[in-house]
Amino acid sequence: MSSWGSACGKLILFGEHAVVYGHPAIAVALSKETEVILDPRPGPTRLVDSWIQDDRLDQLLQKALPAEGLAVRIRSEIPTGRGLGSSAALCVALIRARAALQNREASLEEIHEEGFALERVFHGTPSGIDHAVAARGGALYYRKDSEPEALQMPPMPAVILDSGKAGNTAELVAKVARARPQVTPALNQLGEFADIARENLSDFHLIGDLMIEAHALLKSIGVSTQELDELVALAMRHGALGAKLSGAGGGGVVVALVPEDPEPLLQAALHRGIQAFACTLPRS
Repeated sequence: MSSWGSACGKLILFGEHAVVYGHPAIAVALSKETEVILDPRPGPTRLVDSWIQDDRLDQLLQKALPAEGLAVRIRSEIPTGRGLGSSAALCVALIRARAALQNREASLEEIHEEGFALERVFHGTPSGIDHAVAARGGALYYRKDSEPEALQMPPMPAVILDSGKAGNTAELVAKVARARPQVTPALNQLGEFADIARENLSDFHLIGDLMIEAHALLKSIGVSTQELDELVALAMRHGALGAKLSGAGGGGVVVALVPEDPEPLLQAALHRGIQAFACTLPRS
């Protein structure tokens, strides 16, 4: 009698923070997922098991599910606070699990509209890109208030490096908002990089150069950290064509484009006690 729904995580290649102000962004699906399982139970709907620890979960369940009659289990492979779309994946998985409970499949329109409302529990003013990728997978060119465009993206060999620290997306988005208009030129350029990348996804050398420049811009608007900067430098010393923080910043991960052998970078990370894994973006 269980009903379940799942959704994938994401990485932003270009356009984080700029996307909040109407600029485009490119995001890709990550091969890590969150799953929600709903079981009937007497009495109030209640969270009975969760791999995610967050004080806002009860508020989220109140918004997403009937008040009575359900036991909720949450399983997730996606680290929280790392810019990997963990909250969006949870919201989309909840919407899909509720639809399954009603013996139907949630439409993309439903996920898009309700995903915004649910993500506000975590982020205040979400861009929408996270739950767009969680719902669709693949690679997406996204602009706020526009239909996401699926991109034909060649497999991109990458290494993901974890800073070991969580960033607070809502706080960082608010920080950037307070810094406007001084940071507006940087935000404009971050959006332009997404447009350039969209037309040159098979040119790994150009994509790598854009990643380096994008990280410098994100640093200039105050969302990088010393740890993230050091991970970018580490990647560039060990075979990456480019590397940048991915997501809101303040912690989270660095994505490095490594089209040759990822092993030197993985070994260098291991030697320094840094969590890292190789993957192909977007997930197939």
